[in-house]
Amino acid sequence: MILLTVSAVIIALIVYTMTLDKMREIATLKLIGAPDRTIVGMIVTQALAMGGIGFLSGAAMIVTVKEHFPRRVLLQPDDGLLLGAVVLLVCLLASGLGVRLALRIDAAQALGG
Repeated sequence: MILLTVSAVIIALIVYTMTLDKMREIATLKLIGAPDRTIVGMIVTQALAMGGIGFLSGAAMIVTVKEHFPRRVLLQPDDGLLLGAVVLLVCLLASGLGVRLALRIDAAQALGG
């Protein structure tokens, strides 16, 4: 549970920082009339991609190096799928901070205001 909480905080901070870096682009999208769901979709997709890539690279690393360890923990396929679902859920929840920031951006910022 502690690992999930720490992971959620780290992902939330990364998504928040990436949203801060893209404030001008988000303001431009709002200025040209992009709906909020499009902007939210971009941020959530970015967070889910980050979680999915991290999970898949971790799973690949486990498969690659598992033979070099003297003790092994047997991970059933159902457990792996459940873990993947939990990772995606944590990423979805963690993207909320970035989404909140993006929805508060004023379109006038695109014009330098």
